[in-house]
Amino acid sequence: RDMVVWWSPNQAELASRNGESPFVPKEFLEDSNFQHLYKGTGEPRQVGAEELAASFTSAVSAFVQHYWTCRDDFDVTTHPVIEGSGHVALEEMSPQWHEDLVTHYNIGSDPEATIKLYTSATMVVVRRVFKTFSLDHDGVTFCPPDAELPQGFHLGQTARPMSMGPTDEAGKATRELFRLFQCPTGIPGLDYGEFIKTDFAEWNGNKPVHFFERKPFYRALNCAMSQDAPNVLKGLMSIIMDMNYFINSLPHNGGLFYSGIGLGDSLKLAVPGAKLRMPRFLSTTTQVRFAKSRLTDKVGPAMLVVRVPKGFWGARCIAHFSSCPEEEETIFCAYALFLVEQVSTFELKGKTVSRIDLRAIDKYDGIDYPDSAYPGGLGSLADGDGGVTFTRWSSETDAPGTEE
Repeated sequence: RDMVVWWSPNQAELASRNGESPFVPKEFLEDSNFQHLYKGTGEPRQVGAEELAASFTSAVSAFVQHYWTCRDDFDVTTHPVIEGSGHVALEEMSPQWHEDLVTHYNIGSDPEATIKLYTSATMVVVRRVFKTFSLDHDGVTFCPPDAELPQGFHLGQTARPMSMGPTDEAGKATRELFRLFQCPTGIPGLDYGEFIKTDFAEWNGNKPVHFFERKPFYRALNCAMSQDAPNVLKGLMSIIMDMNYFINSLPHNGGLFYSGIGLGDSLKLAVPGAKLRMPRFLSTTTQVRFAKSRLTDKVGPAMLVVRVPKGFWGARCIAHFSSCPEEEETIFCAYALFLVEQVSTFELKGKTVSRIDLRAIDKYDGIDYPDSAYPGGLGSLADGDGGVTFTRWSSETDAPGTEE
């Protein structure tokens, strides 16, 4: 019988787990851990296959270390028997991942490969172990007998459920789980050291109860950047550089784009005239309905309406290989810079949502795009393609600076 449990989150927990996409002031980048590691100069840098594959391997380990925590940058311990953290599995799987990334996913050779992994359903998964009870070999009886699973959990699932919360220390449920990289000892009715050294098929004693946490790769990556966590960012820099290199390889056609996000407390920074950054890769769409659908579980919900000039460097359309091509997705580079033009509110399903009209400007504020390069008019938030009025250009070759 499977010893895995499911967790069924409620809507409030979903909102907490999805987290926020905070604004930061323009000046934040200069002194950030991100910039000290990235050493950005305004010139995109290509990353080789070996370095990039190694970065993916270390990045997964970093995500395990920092998994879905919003406050602390945990130190990694290296105990040899760490069930629940995935540490041993990571060491065993790294060579296989390296080969797969280069050979099968063309990491380092296909310029689109890293972005494709970012936009796909790639997940970061961590296995955890409950520390307050074990399960009898009959698959039903707990040890001790009066032990109970936390609310929302139940036995018997084989698939991997979602993560249970934003921090490792919050709430009764997480106090009953071993922390990441903490060796499980003292589990009632179970000698974990003997269990982990024995062939599972030959083990007749009590077994640990596992819980799987998982997070989409793109969220884990953006979460690490938003937290500006140095220990995690070290393992991510080659990935971030490669994505930024691809995004900056061509100028953008320009147009009007939407993104439904949660700004949390950073919403107060959005005042007309402010220059703000988004410490993540920001995805946008030309379709209002898709942006609205992202607002249902956000903290500090906001609809970004972004005007992008013709010939803009720092954003790229990825609709041709996106998992949802009808969104006509454009992705902005990490720490993109925006000028707040105006702020208003509207109602969506009984909830007040902020509308923030932004002008995309050069990341290092060095290129001055003329007003004539920006699309005119304001975007309507009415659903459907007909509700949006904006100017589009036919191809990237129409952008300024590309004429022969």
